[in-house]
Amino acid sequence: MGGERTLRAYARANDRRRRALNAFNACFDGFWLGMLDRDALDRLDEHFYGVGHDEMAGRAFSYRDDAHNRSGLQDWERAAIERHFPAGGRVIVTGAGGGREVLALLERGFDAVGYEPNPALVAAGTGLLRELGHPDRLRDCRRDAFPDSGERGDAVLVGWGSYMLIPGRERRVAFLRTARAALPAGAPLLCSFFVRLPDARYFAIHAGTANAVRRLRGRERVEVGDTLAENFVHRFTREEVERELALGGFRMVEFERRPYGHAVAVAA
Repeated sequence: MGGERTLRAYARANDRRRRALNAFNACFDGFWLGMLDRDALDRLDEHFYGVGHDEMAGRAFSYRDDAHNRSGLQDWERAAIERHFPAGGRVIVTGAGGGREVLALLERGFDAVGYEPNPALVAAGTGLLRELGHPDRLRDCRRDAFPDSGERGDAVLVGWGSYMLIPGRERRVAFLRTARAALPAGAPLLCSFFVRLPDARYFAIHAGTANAVRRLRGRERVEVGDTLAENFVHRFTREEVERELALGGFRMVEFERRPYGHAVAVAA
């Protein structure tokens, strides 16, 4: 074979290998998503956020670490909040983790209160906030639901990436509707998530495999975009985010894929 023909043959073979590996990975992840029930997925999530480590800007960190929770808002969070949140307003933070967003908002003059279902994070964040003079600013709550405290706010911040941890569109829309009931018309909500392209083949294979397994086991179906990383996450298209926000009583006014997927919506 000539040099050019050899290079073309290699490129075609390499592309077929990449596609085959991608399909294998989708089937592998889909099988385990089909096998892991809701309780197991909840335990995976609790372990990842309560005991494990994540990475940001090439640096490993724990959501329990004081250093992380004192690190302030990320640039994209700060920009969205400065554009849309009322200065000094009452902000309800859900998926508040160890209190990073709550502390940052308090330091910027907001009246912030956070809710978190992971007991290890609540304990870590409560201690830090109390030490810094902010007692009773972090409270426990149920998983996958907006806090039922009955309090009202001027804005809602759905903590970093936590919206994508809620399994199922119906649960996410119920979360948004309860959030809407806690806000006046026109009040902002900020949520963040991983983004996927609408035509990504991996996610279709992943969901198809998971649902074949779940059908055999008589379990709840998954949605295209549901995935397993260290824990369960749903990856969104722009259209999905906008539709869910609308069903929840919000009008999307901002959507960004980078540097981290997020949307801002206002209460309709």
